[in-house]
Amino acid sequence: MKRAAGFTLIELLLVAVLVGVLAALGGLLVLKPVQAFGDQARRAALVDVADLALGRISRELRHALPNSVRVATSGGLVALEFLQTTAGGRYRARPESDGSGDPLAPVLPDSFDVLGDLAAAPVPGPAGACGTPGGGDCLVIYNTGTGPGHFSAYRRDNVASITAFAGGVMSLDNGAPWSWPFPIPADQGQRFFVVRGPVSYVCDSTAGTLRRYAGYAIADPQPLPPPGGGALLADRVSGCAFSYQDGGPAARRGLVTLDLSLTDAGETVRLVYQVHVLNMP
Repeated sequence: MKRAAGFTLIELLLVAVLVGVLAALGGLLVLKPVQAFGDQARRAALVDVADLALGRISRELRHALPNSVRVATSGGLVALEFLQTTAGGRYRARPESDGSGDPLAPVLPDSFDVLGDLAAAPVPGPAGACGTPGGGDCLVIYNTGTGPGHFSAYRRDNVASITAFAGGVMSLDNGAPWSWPFPIPADQGQRFFVVRGPVSYVCDSTAGTLRRYAGYAIADPQPLPPPGGGALLADRVSGCAFSYQDGGPAARRGLVTLDLSLTDAGETVRLVYQVHVLNMP
C-alpha cells in the first residue's frame, strides 16, 4: 500500500516566509524607481510653472516705460511695478517751412504730427482721465525716474491724456488740474511713449502665490497690494525676491533680478532671471 505524498506544515510555513521575503525585496526594488519618477515629475512641473511665470514677467518688462520700474515690500508681500507701453515714436518738433506739419507744443491742450507709424493705435479717452480704468491711454515724454528731481509719470509730471488720434495726428488735453507743460529738452530726440497703465507682479509668501495686477490707476506712492484681486500666475510659492538696479543717471539700461522658489511635497525648485530694461527716456 502506497503512502500519501504531500507537504508538511513546516514546509508550507517556510515557503510562505520565503515568498513574503522575495515579495518585500521585489517591492523595494520597484518602489525606489517609482518614487524617483514621481519626484522627477514633481520637480519638472514646478520648473515649468516657475519658468512660465518668470518668462511672462520678462516679456512684459521689455516693454516697460523707461525709468518706470519700482519695487516695494511690506510684510510678506513683494511687488514689482512698471508702466506698460503699447507704442512709441517721434513727434514733430518744428513746423515745415511752408507752415504744414503740426509740432508738439509744451503747453496743453495741443495736437501734433506723429512721425512714422505706431505699433498699435492708442486708445483715446476724456481729458485728464488717462491712467485710470477706462480712461484711455497716456502720452509720456522724457520719463527720467521716480525720485526727487526727476520727471515721473507716476506723479504725472510728464503725462497727457490722448483725446484723439487720426491721420497721424494725435490730440492731447489734460484739462484741470493737470495743464502744466511737458519737459522737452533739446537732446531728448523727440521721443514719446504711449502708456496703457501700470502692471504689478506681487508675491505673497504667506498665501504662497504670485499674482499679476492690471487695470488700476497710476498712483504715487506705489500701492501694495494694488486694487483688485489680481490674476493667479503661480501657486506653491515658498520664496520670492525682486530687485531693480537703474544703473545711475548716465546708464541707458537697468537690471531687474527675479528670484522665485516653488515647493511641493518637500521638493523645492529655484529659478533666477535677470532682465535688462531700456532706460533711454
